[in-house]
Amino acid sequence: MSAAHFDLRTRLASGEPFLFSWMSIPSASLAAQVARLPLDGVCLDMQHGMIGFSDAGPMLAAINAAGKPAMVRALWNDAATAGQALDAGACCVISPMVNTRAQAEALVRSAKYPPMGSRSWGGYTALQASGLPPADYLKQSNQMTMVFAMVETVEALSNLDEIAATPGLDGLFVGPSDLSITLSKGAGIDKLGKDTLAAMAKVSEACKTNGLVAGAFGGSSDVIKAYIKLGYTFIAAAVDVDLLQSGAAALRKSLEV
Repeated sequence: MSAAHFDLRTRLASGEPFLFSWMSIPSASLAAQVARLPLDGVCLDMQHGMIGFSDAGPMLAAINAAGKPAMVRALWNDAATAGQALDAGACCVISPMVNTRAQAEALVRSAKYPPMGSRSWGGYTALQASGLPPADYLKQSNQMTMVFAMVETVEALSNLDEIAATPGLDGLFVGPSDLSITLSKGAGIDKLGKDTLAAMAKVSEACKTNGLVAGAFGGSSDVIKAYIKLGYTFIAAAVDVDLLQSGAAALRKSLEV
C-alpha cells in the first residue's frame, strides 16, 4: 500500500491510541513539516481553518509523501465534500454536524463506492498515488478509506443509537467544544465537564456496540488522557497554531533567568 493510502484501518484496529495533529494554516510546506512531528497523522481542518480545496491538494500530497495518514475534516456534510477529499488523497474524512441517521447514511453514500455508496468515479490523484490499476482501486477503496460522523449536538445524542448503526460508517468523532456548548445551552465550553464526559461515555459505548472507532478532538494532555480512559483511540492531539504558541512560550520561559 502506498504512502497516499496509509493503512489507517489496520492501525486503528490495534486499539492503541492514535494521536494526530490538526492543521488550520494553508501551507503545503508547513504540512510537510507537521507530518514529520512525533504524532501519528495529520488532519486538515477545512471547516474552521483557513484551508480551501486548492490548498488541500498540495497539503495532502505533502503529508502522504512523508508517509503519514492524511485526513480531512470537511467543510460540511454534503454530497460532494467527502468524495472530493478522498479523490485528492485523504484516507479519512471527518464530517461535521451529523445529527440524524439519514444524514449519516448520506455521508456514507458520498464517501463509498457502490454497492455501499454512490461516490462518483474520477479520483485521479488518489488512483495514481495508490499505485493500483483502476479495477483494483475500485475494489479496495471502500476498505482503504474511512469516514467518521461528528457528534456535536443534543440532537445527535438523541439519535446516537441509530447513527452508530449506520452501515458503512467507520467511526464517530466527538467535537467536545460544540457538544459542551449545546449541552449547556450556550453557557460555555467545558471539554471535561461532567455532562460532557457523561455524553462522551455514551458515544464511546455506542462505538463499542457497533464496532466503530471512537474519535474526539483533544487539544491538551489532560483532555487526551481523560478521553483515552473513556475508550477513545482516534484523537486530535494539537492544532498547528497552538503548537506554535506553546513552542514559543517554552522557548521564552527557558531563556528566563
